[in-house]
Amino acid sequence: MAIFNKSDQQTDHSSNVTTVAAGSTITGKIDIECELHIDGEVDAEINSTGTIKIGQTGKVNGDLKAKSLIVAGKFSGNADCDSIELISGGEADGKLTASSLTIDASSSFQGESIRKQPGDSSKVVSFANENTTSSSNPLSDGSSGSTGGSSTSS
Repeated sequence: MAIFNKSDQQTDHSSNVTTVAAGSTITGKIDIECELHIDGEVDAEINSTGTIKIGQTGKVNGDLKAKSLIVAGKFSGNADCDSIELISGGEADGKLTASSLTIDASSSFQGESIRKQPGDSSKVVSFANENTTSSSNPLSDGSSGSTGGSSTSS
């Protein structure tokens, strides 16, 4: 008898959470189809179909594309998401592209923000139709968009 059978296979990735624990370091590229919670350090390109949460002890340096991003720790890089939240104590430095950007009064943001327009063609990455000969920069969508200047909330 096999240890695993078809009924043991997980197909609903939306209820799964992958955690990078405090004290852990990851470098490279992460493609993930579930929620990602980061309390450690990540220096990588991250592509997710779910939510990425950076905890208070988490540090992320790199480009990411996800459904949503919630930052309570530190983020540095380019983010392209449907929604981005900088919550209490969160810090972001870089280019944030989102339909919805929320910055808590006790968080900080330094960089550029670009608001996605309804019907924008740059959507959350889909691994099902991924092309292996894609552009070297998965975050560039070729559109000029409207840009905001630098801002900092304290």
